[in-house]
Amino acid sequence: MISGSMIHEIPGDVLTYVQGPLGAKVLKILPPEQSNAECLAFVSKQDQLELALKQNASIIIAHKSLKIPEKAHACFFTTPHIQLGMATVGPLFDKKIQRFHQEEHIHPKGSVHPSAQLGKNVIVGPCAVIGAEVRIGDNSIIGANSVVESHARIGHNTIIHPQAFIGAHCEVGSFCEIHPHATIGADGFGFVPLKDSHPVKIPQLGIVVIEDHVEVGASSTIDRAALTETRIRAGTKLDKQCHIAHNCELGVNNMTAAGFMIAGSSKTGKNFVCGGNAVVSDHVTIADNVMIAGLSGVTNDITEPGQYGGYPLQPLKDSLKTLANTIHLTKMRKQLSRIAKHLNLSEE
Repeated sequence: MISGSMIHEIPGDVLTYVQGPLGAKVLKILPPEQSNAECLAFVSKQDQLELALKQNASIIIAHKSLKIPEKAHACFFTTPHIQLGMATVGPLFDKKIQRFHQEEHIHPKGSVHPSAQLGKNVIVGPCAVIGAEVRIGDNSIIGANSVVESHARIGHNTIIHPQAFIGAHCEVGSFCEIHPHATIGADGFGFVPLKDSHPVKIPQLGIVVIEDHVEVGASSTIDRAALTETRIRAGTKLDKQCHIAHNCELGVNNMTAAGFMIAGSSKTGKNFVCGGNAVVSDHVTIADNVMIAGLSGVTNDITEPGQYGGYPLQPLKDSLKTLANTIHLTKMRKQLSRIAKHLNLSEE
């Protein structure tokens, strides 16, 4: 149960206590229309505020622009940024760690190699496998049926969800989260095509390095480099089913929506953002502060910050115009055909 006083103790300038009983207690966060006396509600509009009061929400966090009734029964906080407020308060309600609760830190059915070094309070779930010479920092969690191969490194306070794979010699930083079925450090796709024989595989001898505060979505894959490293820099967040090919480098604080793919030896700058199913070709470099629309294709370097979209890639405004014009192509072709016929022009 979370109280108003616990929220009041959150450091930073995201939340401001306004009025009401700090002793108010809630069990969960719900939208204003579903809230009740056991709920905290976030409201960004005046009608949402009135609805939350009608539903008797015990704690209300409102946008600072809203007018708060002086005699309202609820415990009130204000915030300049509703989503940031949710990100700040939400962890108090997050019961994710309880998913991994077990009587012993290392489950009896877990397999930990004698040479592996585990920090304080590390949890190893049932049927998880920790290989030789692995190093895992304090308070990290290795979920059920996960595999951490030999000589891998995992920092502190990192969660490896069930059925994830961390390849040999790869590195995962601190405060990271690797979701189920993610694969870190599978072989990169490197083959020599031969005319009269099957393709010959090029050994993938490098590693993957994931820096701190990175999140890798479920069923995503990050391939090890051919010789050196594939690197995901600090603060980057990958959605589900993303693919990062060998020798790539993703910059600081990248955010990629589901289905993003980047081919080998490409590099993104800091603060790169892209929509779902965007694709970056191989050996491409993208500048800092670039945003790519969903379903876009990047085949050449992007040297200037900005918003882009489409395939071939254009500045976003131009790509939206191009997309809007495509629905008229059939009509335009018919019109051109009639004009050519009227002028007695050949079809050529």
